[in-house]
Amino acid sequence: MSTDALFEESTEPRREVMTVRQINEGISDAIERAFPGTVWVRGEVQRLPHDAARRTHVYFELHETGGSGAADYQISTSLMGWDRQRFNLGRYLDGTDPDFQIANQMEVCLECKVDFYAKFGKMSLKVVGVDKSFVLGRLEARRREILAYLKQEDLLEKNAALPFPELPLRIGLITSPGSAAERDFMTGIEDSRWAFRVRLRGAKMQGEQLQPEVIRALEGHAAAGVDVIVITRGGGSRADLSWFDQRDLAVAIAECSVPVITAIGHEIDTSIADLVAHHACKTPTAAAEFLVETVDEASNRLEEATERLGRAAEGICLRARVRYQSAAGRMQDRVSRSLEAGRGVLADLRTGLGTIAVTRISYARETLGGLQVGLAGAAAALTAIARREQESLTGRLVREAVRPVVSQGARLEGLAAQTRLMDPDLLLARGFTITLDEQGRAVTKAASLAPGNIIGTRFSDGLVRSIVQPGHELAAGGKSSKKGKRSGGKKDKAKKGTGQKTLFR
Repeated sequence: MSTDALFEESTEPRREVMTVRQINEGISDAIERAFPGTVWVRGEVQRLPHDAARRTHVYFELHETGGSGAADYQISTSLMGWDRQRFNLGRYLDGTDPDFQIANQMEVCLECKVDFYAKFGKMSLKVVGVDKSFVLGRLEARRREILAYLKQEDLLEKNAALPFPELPLRIGLITSPGSAAERDFMTGIEDSRWAFRVRLRGAKMQGEQLQPEVIRALEGHAAAGVDVIVITRGGGSRADLSWFDQRDLAVAIAECSVPVITAIGHEIDTSIADLVAHHACKTPTAAAEFLVETVDEASNRLEEATERLGRAAEGICLRARVRYQSAAGRMQDRVSRSLEAGRGVLADLRTGLGTIAVTRISYARETLGGLQVGLAGAAAALTAIARREQESLTGRLVREAVRPVVSQGARLEGLAAQTRLMDPDLLLARGFTITLDEQGRAVTKAASLAPGNIIGTRFSDGLVRSIVQPGHELAAGGKSSKKGKRSGGKKDKAKKGTGQKTLFR
């Protein structure tokens, strides 16, 4: 085949060849047009790293499982560090959010940006938001928010901290009048042997009116001075129970000045009203039994205390009677002996008291005269000694005060003389000079100078600047001559042995 035949134009249609970059950029443009904003994506979290809370960028997958439980579809998902910080999403990874923490096998609803990285041909979802209500359910999300608020305000334990009365006989009842809950509670109270007094305030136990009506009933019972308040209703669905999860109702129960007992009628679920109440019972009957048992326990304690008090009083009286009789006999004997001995002592005292009094008065009179004479002499001697000591101390004080002044004056005069002798102007006047470098520092060695350096020589009548010329040498012994330069700089020009030429400007 000839060479021309190889280059003949082909009859096949011309094909378009694209580069990988063109393909990926086209895909990226198409995705950008299809998903210009964020989308909400629901899926099950998989392959979430165990240390996701500590990572800057977190990569995982969202799966959609089929009927078999296996993943029918999946997509790469990431939570980038800047989005995590910008949208405060880290709390869903490190557990600081009070509602929930993202974990593997958890179904979530995430707000994402569909992203295609053209350079690597990789598509993924960038997380920018989380739907908490989807994960927890709207009721549970609201419940947790209210619990967080009550905890922050220290209200969860406030009503429980009130002292519970030992005899709660005056009861404020809040329920729907004529309901099964009222009948069950009253039956338990009336069957007891105690004189309970129950005051009923009716309120809705379901629906929007529940919260305001129960709050008004709480305030009314507290103002009436009851011992305890009981809120009760019969059973119902989870939705019915949610009416007792309202924040204002929980706050009213927590801040009530009277202990509150709840008996909502749910065996499994616990409402927020139960959590803030002083005591929570499962049913109206259980609440009545609790109050009856409280009074029974108080009665038993009272009966036991009465018996103990009677036995203790009887023993105390018996022991006191024995001690009294014994002490009375001993006291009578002691009084008799003391009276007899006192009569003899009193007679002896009467006899010797007169003699002793006369003797002691005479002795005291003589002693007082001698003390007066000795005291006068001692006072005169002490006065003379004090006067001599004062004169001696005064003389010494004057001498000691003058001595340091004289010594310091002489020292100051010597220092002043030395200062005058060291005055640089006097040295310059005597013919000495001072050589300075370009920075104004004194030059003490010729070796510190280099050709081209500008130096200044200070005389008593002014300053002369010079330039160091090449070929200067140190004087014998490695030290520059220390003879002072005379006024006018004539000796510097005459001394050629130093190897230094000086130009005057």
